[in-house]
Amino acid sequence: MSSASDPTHRTQTLDLLRIHVIWAHGSAEGARSAELLSKHFDGIGMERDGVAYRVPVRFASAPWDYESPLPAEIDLSRAVHNAIILLHDDVMQDDVDAWDDFIQRTRKAISQRGNRDFLIPFGSPSGDPALPTDAAANIQYTYRKAWTRAGMSASARDSRLLLHTLYQIRRQLALLGGGDGHEKIFVSHAKADGDTTASAIVAFVNDKGQDVSLHTFYDAKELNPGEDFSERFAEEIAAGTLLAIVSDAYDSRPWCVFELTTAKRKRRPIVLADVGQRRTSRTYPYGANLPKVRIFPKAGETNWIEPLLVEALSEGLRCDLFERQAARVVGNPADVLMLPRPPELFDVIDAENLPSLIVYPDPPLSAIEEGLLCKALAVISPTTRLSTLGELS
Repeated sequence: MSSASDPTHRTQTLDLLRIHVIWAHGSAEGARSAELLSKHFDGIGMERDGVAYRVPVRFASAPWDYESPLPAEIDLSRAVHNAIILLHDDVMQDDVDAWDDFIQRTRKAISQRGNRDFLIPFGSPSGDPALPTDAAANIQYTYRKAWTRAGMSASARDSRLLLHTLYQIRRQLALLGGGDGHEKIFVSHAKADGDTTASAIVAFVNDKGQDVSLHTFYDAKELNPGEDFSERFAEEIAAGTLLAIVSDAYDSRPWCVFELTTAKRKRRPIVLADVGQRRTSRTYPYGANLPKVRIFPKAGETNWIEPLLVEALSEGLRCDLFERQAARVVGNPADVLMLPRPPELFDVIDAENLPSLIVYPDPPLSAIEEGLLCKALAVISPTTRLSTLGELS
C-alpha cells in the first residue's frame, strides 16, 4: 500500500496540534498578543532540554484581498487538532459584520470535522460586546476588560492570556480524549518552610479575581475524615500536575519524597519551584531530571504566581503532546514504555516489566547517561532498547 493511500501514514504526517491566532489587521494590541503566543508556543516557551517541543502557530490577520478586511480562511486540514484563538477588540468591531461571518464559517468548518478543533475567544480589552452571532448564542468570551479594571500590569495581562490559553488547550484535548478536563495542580511542599509559598499559590488560584478555572490540591485540608490520606494523595497525584515547592527542608521530608516519587512513577507533569534559602543537607536523588524554576516570593506580592503557573501548565501540555504523538508513532502503546522525560535509572529499576522499547523526547541522552542505563538494562532487560521519538519518527 502506498503512503498516499494509507490513512495511518497520513495521520502521522499531520501536525498533532496547530494554533491559529485571529485578530484584526491594524490592531497593535492584537499583533502584540499574537507575537506573545507565537513566542511561547512556537518558541522558547515549550523548550525542554535545549530542544523546543514546539506547537506551530499561524496568524490570521492580513486581508486576503483589497475588497475585504478579512484574512484567508483557516486551513484546518494540516493538523489533527486546531486551537483557534480569537482576539476580539475595538478594531475588529469596526468591521463587526464581516468578522462575525468569518468566525461563524470557522465554527461551521470545525463542526464539519467532527469538532476535533476548538475556538478560544478573548473579549475586547475596551469592553466591546461579543460578535453578534456569538452573543446571541450565549458564547462565553474571556472578559479582558476586567483585567484592565483590576489594574493588572502589561506583563500580568500577558501571563493571564497565556494561562487561559494553556488551560483551555489542555482541557479541550483532555475532553477529546475522554477525560473530564479538570486536572488539578497538586501543590507539594514541606510544612516547615514551604507552607507560606504553597498557601499563597492556593489562595491566589481560588481568589474570585482569578478567572482561569484552575483547581488545586493542598494537603490534608482537602481530605475527608476517615480517608486513607496516602491513597487519596496517590490518586490526586496520578491525575494531576505536581508543582513542588522545593525549600531547604523539602528533600528531607518523607511525604514530599512520597509525592514526588509517586508523580514520577505515574509519569505526570512535574515542575520544581526552587525557594531554597540557605542549605540543603541532602538532595533526593530522584528529584532531578525535571524543570526547575527559581522564584522569589515576597510577602504581600503575587506577581510571581501566574508566571509559575504558566510554567506548570506549559510542562503539562508538553507532556500531553509527547504522549499523544508517541502513541501515534509507536503503534501499540502497550508494547512501549513512553517516558515524557529523558529516562533515568529510576525508570529502569522501578518498572515492573520492561518492554522491548523505551521512547523519550529529543534530544538523545549524553554518552555518560546512556552508558549507565545500558549497563542497568544489560542486567535487568537485555532486549530493551532506548530511542527518542524523533529517531522513531
